[in-house]
Amino acid sequence: MTWGCAVGVALALAAGAGSILPLTALSALCHELGHLAALAAAGAEVERFRLTAFGAEIRADTRYLPYGREILCTLAGPMVNLLLALVLARAAGDYALAGANLLLGIFNLLPIPSLDGGRALYLFLSWRRDPIWADQICRRAGLGCSLALTAIALLLTLWHGAGLFLLLGAVGTLFPQLNARPPSGGRLARPRRRQRI
Repeated sequence: MTWGCAVGVALALAAGAGSILPLTALSALCHELGHLAALAAAGAEVERFRLTAFGAEIRADTRYLPYGREILCTLAGPMVNLLLALVLARAAGDYALAGANLLLGIFNLLPIPSLDGGRALYLFLSWRRDPIWADQICRRAGLGCSLALTAIALLLTLWHGAGLFLLLGAVGTLFPQLNARPPSGGRLARPRRRQRI
């Protein structure tokens, strides 16, 4: 666990997310278990699991996984959330937990490099064309999506007094992209090691 995790929880509580934080944490746990189960089924070795300011980070040795299997491992977390949202809403009638899973699943499918959707998009484009081109496309798409998400969250916060929790998440997707340096071609070439999911 990083110090940022404690700071993130404190900020979420200060933003008034005390009632939804346990639901979000449970949804996030199911999300990460989905990733871990998929990685285990694919035979990938998990090297590190840690909690950060903006969620969990799994580092796994995926260098021997084909692109298609790595994409499935990357999308396993959001798919677990979306499936749980459906089951909890229809079978259990637990709409609060279903909503938390739905939002977490959709949020993680956004094409932002630090999220599962961005990683899956990068892998797919690398598979179909090449990693350098995929990286350029994903950086542009991710920055545009992060800026739009941050603007929407800021407007919700300023106009309606709601959206501060979303604003924290949006800013969390924006900062890594503003500080990112373009990788060299050698770092993008497969086989890759220690991918973040």
